[in-house]
Amino acid sequence: MPLGTLPRFQVEPEDSYIVKSNPIKLRCKAMPAMQIFFKCNGDWVHQKEHVLEEHVDEYTGELEGRLSVREVLINVSRQQVEDFHGPEDYWCLCVAWSQQGTTKSRKATVRIAYLRKNFEQDPQAKEVPLEGKIILHCRPPEGVPSAKHVFFRKRVLKIQDPLRKKKLVNLG
Repeated sequence: MPLGTLPRFQVEPEDSYIVKSNPIKLRCKAMPAMQIFFKCNGDWVHQKEHVLEEHVDEYTGELEGRLSVREVLINVSRQQVEDFHGPEDYWCLCVAWSQQGTTKSRKATVRIAYLRKNFEQDPQAKEVPLEGKIILHCRPPEGVPSAKHVFFRKRVLKIQDPLRKKKLVNLG
């Protein structure tokens, strides 16, 4: 990679869900980069909250050279997401610097996962002749991310995805 290029992201932060009170980790990796930091909801994340790594350049074998590969990791807690009251979901992105300028990564959203307890429509029991067919209607509880339908019949898992495509998986 020529010395005079903008940073290119090898790893960008991914959309994530916080489950219960477990913080999530967001990660970025860019090359060539002299610096790399996170920005969340338009504000710079404090330097002490970053875990930074620098890797030996694959091309020159130098550490801390102009073609350094820099990687950064931050934790995002449930409290941070709950405390944010903006017009959109909580988000973070990375900014990497080289001698030629800066490059921004994609925005990753962080949401709190939840699943309501009650089904919107429970499947109803029905009597069917042996080898007969039945259609079970159900709507799973509201949740983030959206719940998927899963049915078992004779140890065969039947999945109905949101795009209405069926998938069969034999468990026995």
